Amino acid sequence: MSDEARDLRALLEAVCEALTVPDGDVYNRRIADRALWARVTIHGALDDDPSDLGWNTDYLRRKIEAEEARNK
Repeated sequence: MSDEARDLRALLEAVCEALTVPDGDVYNRRIADRALWARVTIHGALDDDPSDLGWNTDYLRRKIEAEEARNK
């Protein structure tokens, strides 16, 4: 598998993680926030140089981690 394919796969995995939220009282807010981050990340990946896919993936994962820490 090429580096580009690995980076794209990692980006798609991060988007799937972002769109996976456990049910709860604040589900609607959390899924809306995460969908926005996923959209921003995808647009960034489409607009940026393909070599920057890793940065986009890391950005999304950092947003998810921070959000999960706030909602524990």
